[in-house]
Amino acid sequence: MDSITQAALGGVVGELVLGKKIGWKGMAWGLLFGTMPDLDVFFSPFMDEVAQLKWHRGISHSILLMFVAAFAFAKPLSLIHRKKGVSARRAGVFVFLVWSTHVLIDVFTTYGTQIWEPFSDDRVSLNNLFIIDPLFTLPLLICVLVTICRLIWHVIRVINFYRAPIDEWDEIPEMFIITGKGAKIALTLSCLYVLFSFTMKMKAVDMIGGRMVEEIPGAELVQVAPTPLNTILWRGLAETEGGFWITYYSPFDEERPKWDYIPKHYQLTEPFHNEELFKVLKWFSRGYWVARRGSDGKIVLIDMRFGELRDVESGLQVPMFQWHMSYDQEGDFTAPMLRPSTSMDNAEKGSGLDIKASLGLIWDRIGGDLSAWQNTQPF
Repeated sequence: MDSITQAALGGVVGELVLGKKIGWKGMAWGLLFGTMPDLDVFFSPFMDEVAQLKWHRGISHSILLMFVAAFAFAKPLSLIHRKKGVSARRAGVFVFLVWSTHVLIDVFTTYGTQIWEPFSDDRVSLNNLFIIDPLFTLPLLICVLVTICRLIWHVIRVINFYRAPIDEWDEIPEMFIITGKGAKIALTLSCLYVLFSFTMKMKAVDMIGGRMVEEIPGAELVQVAPTPLNTILWRGLAETEGGFWITYYSPFDEERPKWDYIPKHYQLTEPFHNEELFKVLKWFSRGYWVARRGSDGKIVLIDMRFGELRDVESGLQVPMFQWHMSYDQEGDFTAPMLRPSTSMDNAEKGSGLDIKASLGLIWDRIGGDLSAWQNTQPF
């Protein structure tokens, strides 16, 4: 998930595990360790495109490294706070919990996480949360922000010590007081939201799967995942021999949504079959990909797992993850990844995708409005 969520979750865990011993520093350590698994991105500039795809959410997110990190940092942390009675065991538990919860919520997303590295490069994803979900993050973030406000208030009081007698100090406002109890409430609310997401997914799988059996004989339901920023509207992806079928489900639907058919067109990629980067792109997509010829003549590989946004102006659907493959003038294979806002089709018009309008369509679709949503044409 996004870095803010990862840091906030780490901070709350730090408050719960170390807060009673070392106060606000427990949350501070949690904020730091909550982002550490994602520091693998700092190595990306030193890697080629193949290594970058395999590296992010790779070994740094593995179960093995959870234990290695807990063992490696336990003693140093306990020594730093030995006067507060932080044992190596407690410090190790803290590191393990922060690291493992970071990986766990990454597993909740569609991107996938290589938790079995270095023994297997299979990516695990449960597809129950979008990579950014405000309702999951909000309780954790409030807990962190209140603690920061409390810390600032303490600093102000210390400064005032030199300017006014103690009996004139203002008391800390009640809203700025956060304890382990507050952290428990925040974590409980986020956990309840995760349970809600699984409940909604089960309902979506049941509804979409039932429709698929009736309407697309021989298809296999390969993924049901939430749409951006919510767990109400779900996207179903079904596969047949020649292509993929896409539909959406909201509990507020009053009529049956249609299916969009996306042909695979694998024959377009035949010139690239021996390229290592092309093989990695297929691995990254877990086999759920299609090919298209772009308006620039390049072959576009589209990862079908990540969905599509709807361009209100053109009336077209734009894939979220796409790689434009070609050979350059020196004969080297290149495959830059382009996001919807920088897609070549939109760039030729002189403007990018209107993200605000696209998200507005999602909001309308959540409420069961199918008109504008189903009028957009698949890629």
